[in-house]
Amino acid sequence: MFPTQTLKPSQRCPKCGAVHKEWADLSNRYHVCSACGFEVPRDRGSVMVMYNVATHRQPGLGTGLVSLGCFSSTSKSCGSMKHLGQRKRLKSCRQGDGASETPSAYAVG
Repeated sequence: MFPTQTLKPSQRCPKCGAVHKEWADLSNRYHVCSACGFEVPRDRGSVMVMYNVATHRQPGLGTGLVSLGCFSSTSKSCGSMKHLGQRKRLKSCRQGDGASETPSAYAVG
């Protein structure tokens, strides 16, 4: 999840990173950056900013995911559903709560 209140994707120029408070008016559907002259439709510009942040390419303010407090895809809490289920079962086993085990854990074979 991106911290959009900090990032301000609909107010930030995707080319130079300048933040324009006047772009906050939602009726303005097309933006022209007064700092660099870049022109873009508002929604497309917001998407470009989000993409630039996700790929660590957004100019200005050093706006990478880590610097904005976002979790990276390599954090320890992430993983596939299978991996998360295994972690949950392991945690319940450590707590001695066998009642919360899934039936698949008792497969006969």
